[in-house]
Amino acid sequence: MDNRIRKYIESIAGFSLNLFPDEGVSIYVSDARTDKPKNRLLIQRVIEKNGVLITGIPRIVEVLKSKLGSMTSWEIFSPFGLQMIKRILPSNDAMDIDGNYGFDYFLTEHANFYPVNSQYEVTVLKKKDIPSGDYQLRMGERRSSETGDFTWAYTCYHNDPGVRAVRLTEYGSRCASVAVIFWKGEELAGLGLATEEALQGQGYALSVVSAATQWILDQKAVAWYGAYSDNVPSLRIARRLGFSLLHSSFSA
Repeated sequence: MDNRIRKYIESIAGFSLNLFPDEGVSIYVSDARTDKPKNRLLIQRVIEKNGVLITGIPRIVEVLKSKLGSMTSWEIFSPFGLQMIKRILPSNDAMDIDGNYGFDYFLTEHANFYPVNSQYEVTVLKKKDIPSGDYQLRMGERRSSETGDFTWAYTCYHNDPGVRAVRLTEYGSRCASVAVIFWKGEELAGLGLATEEALQGQGYALSVVSAATQWILDQKAVAWYGAYSDNVPSLRIARRLGFSLLHSSFSA
């Protein structure tokens, strides 16, 4: 595994990748977990291991250690496992558990990248294009080394007079899709994707993700694309462009 990806996975686990079990299930209290929704519990699996690492705050770890019993790693990463853990958790924590697994895809070099020749014009968004309501967020998501102008998104616009932006009005009434770039340190950039529902399946999302990925790789950084395992159209974009699945997780 690329060391930059390793560092990211270790940072969210709060432990070295060496602690991920080769088989079975390991459960630990982690300082990376806090008593906040979606960070009280994290259940992770990496491509190099067959086991599952569970990290949580003390009260959750105590419950899981006493009640998970002999569940296997395969059971935990199954619909059965999701439902069992939801039943085991205290009610206030169970209500925050993910409904599906998060899949994390990564791309580290141009050699494995398969860009698309877009039929649509793709536009890069810079600092001056940040919507006023998102200014602090986008400034916080840039690389710390960026002290002047910076790239933070790629968009596609459409010419269908019958479709007006609903989700993406802040990017203009004709915005079809946007891929937002957010940095995790200086070496890894994530991609957040949104597409107008009426325009899905027409190649707009593929075009903006391809352009954003190209730019990230040109920065000699790792591109990271995350989606839930039931979001098949989104996962197809990652696979089409050459991303590889290396990490899966769910949280509460």
